[in-house]
Amino acid sequence: MNHRPLPPGVRVADAEEFVYTHGRLLERRRVDLLLHGGGTEGVLAALGAYRNPDGGFGHGLEPDVRSPKSEALSTLTALDLLAGWDLAEHPWVRSGLEWVASTSGLDGSVPFVTEASLEWPHAPWVQPDPGGSHLTYGFAAAALLTGFSGGWAEAASDWCRLRLSRRATSGVLPAYEAKYALRFLAADGLPTDSADSPILAALRERLSADGSLPVEGGAEDESIHAVDLVHQPWTVPFPSDLLGGLVPAAVMSRDRRWLASAQEADGGWSVDWPAWSPAPGLEWRAIRTVGALEMLIR
Repeated sequence: MNHRPLPPGVRVADAEEFVYTHGRLLERRRVDLLLHGGGTEGVLAALGAYRNPDGGFGHGLEPDVRSPKSEALSTLTALDLLAGWDLAEHPWVRSGLEWVASTSGLDGSVPFVTEASLEWPHAPWVQPDPGGSHLTYGFAAAALLTGFSGGWAEAASDWCRLRLSRRATSGVLPAYEAKYALRFLAADGLPTDSADSPILAALRERLSADGSLPVEGGAEDESIHAVDLVHQPWTVPFPSDLLGGLVPAAVMSRDRRWLASAQEADGGWSVDWPAWSPAPGLEWRAIRTVGALEMLIR
């Protein structure tokens, strides 16, 4: 397959071996697709095991929620994977949006997790968000980018715009909310120059010199790095320097080299947050390893 040149020192074979040793079938299929053009049939078959008859996804697709029930966290993960495989028009995208439309709040907002899934094993930081969660930005962006319309789609976009307006006034925009808000901003066609957008101006003030966003209340040194902010599974109109210079090209290049250097001796990459159980810890490392390869190769 034709990939862009990798930074020096990236050990692709070791990364692939790590995924095949530690990862779920889904990640093994993903790395086969990425590195060897294995075809989408395999990734779809693996992803389909997490899909429920209601159109949503569960069963631990998002490793921090082990519930079999359909949840927004797992469903948005599935939609992002499909979009990243150039399958944004696959029927599962529409049925996933129909599921979230049927389960969202009256204002269009999407919960981080439902009370029903708290009966199943889950990470301690996975708790309900009464005011709606940052996942709403991701679903609203997916609706805009696929032409999914209707009452929920309009309400969700309005919720996102109102939330961003309030965030701009307060100057408070948590790191994970910022990541998904950027996707919505681009999909919604709002100003992409920080000089014209109060929310982007506020966000730019919070960025570290290396382009990362510290995660408040997370693990020590937990951050969302510049490559994570820029890497989007959906086709969105991001300028190459990310929204009018929010993350300059030189910073992105440096962060890409940092990501390459973060590969560990066993071939895999690690995440910033602690493992709350052995299985999710390994699953997240394999997911991060495939994600790192995708960000470095594509």
